[in-house]
Amino acid sequence: MVEALVLRWALPGPAARVRGTVAAHRGYLMPFGYLFTVALSSWGVACALTRWRRLGRVSAIPALLVNELPFMLGYLLSASTVLALVDGDLDSPAGAAGAGVALLALAGLGVVVYRALLAHGALHSAGRPRRPWGRILRAPFFAGRRDVVRVRNRAYGDGPRRTLDLYHRRDRPAEARPVIRHLTSRCGFVCVSVNYRLQPKVTLADQVADVRAAIAWVRAHAAEYGGEPGTLFVTGSSAGAYLAIQAVCSGETGIAGLICRYGYYGNLAPSGDMPPLLVIHGEKDLLVPAAAARAFAERVRTVSSRPVVYAELPGAHHDFDLFESIRAAAVSEAVEAFTTRAR
Repeated sequence: MVEALVLRWALPGPAARVRGTVAAHRGYLMPFGYLFTVALSSWGVACALTRWRRLGRVSAIPALLVNELPFMLGYLLSASTVLALVDGDLDSPAGAAGAGVALLALAGLGVVVYRALLAHGALHSAGRPRRPWGRILRAPFFAGRRDVVRVRNRAYGDGPRRTLDLYHRRDRPAEARPVIRHLTSRCGFVCVSVNYRLQPKVTLADQVADVRAAIAWVRAHAAEYGGEPGTLFVTGSSAGAYLAIQAVCSGETGIAGLICRYGYYGNLAPSGDMPPLLVIHGEKDLLVPAAAARAFAERVRTVSSRPVVYAELPGAHHDFDLFESIRAAAVSEAVEAFTTRAR
């Protein structure tokens, strides 16, 4: 545009013709950058609203990001469309079509947000939901809490990966999932995130042994960080849920409650009483069908006299509490209520 203005000042006739030629052909230029952004965003929205298991990570990763970070994608789509409008890219047929698809994607994001808002009711939570909108609207950025201290890589055994990260309130004596930050900040819990050795280098029995060793370490050291060793909840997500259940069923006693999120349960069939159990699963989980989680909860109900709570989150995929999101806030509140009842 600057070059056209300079030419027109120096040579009025030719410059006017050059400028007119550019304007005439401008409607046929292809706004590739804008169309790529719209196509990628629309694919993510489609994955979030559906359940395409056969596509694997090609579907699962976009579904997770869009499902739990819809506002960030909305910012991107809106900003891209405004920029395309200012640059005149929407004057072309391709640009106009891209804008129409962007509007459909934004409408799809509205459905994603609506489904996330249903999580509070699906978790049978009482009262009005407490949603940290400040953190939700800027997720995944600035997710930490200043009143939570993280102690990294404490060893609970010999060898690689036998370490844990410990979280406690800053005002207790001497960055993880939202549920850990919530329980640490709001409830005064001391939370521990445990690494364990991986197959095929070790067996399932070795992994269960790692979980039990970590539990023993927590009982021995929790008081140093302001925790109560006698009130211990074990929580696991995905494969970690399977290991947590195996550890509890293999003789671990004195557990106040067991919390499983989007877990894999296989053919687990506990044969006796278990601690109070909370199972939370996503309706559209691509890795573990919700039906498998429901069946596990029913198997536990047939043998355990303790409460078994199952909640299925509308529209949720795997890893639904990885980021600060509407759904993660609802899960954190439900876990808080569950630990209160169990105690």
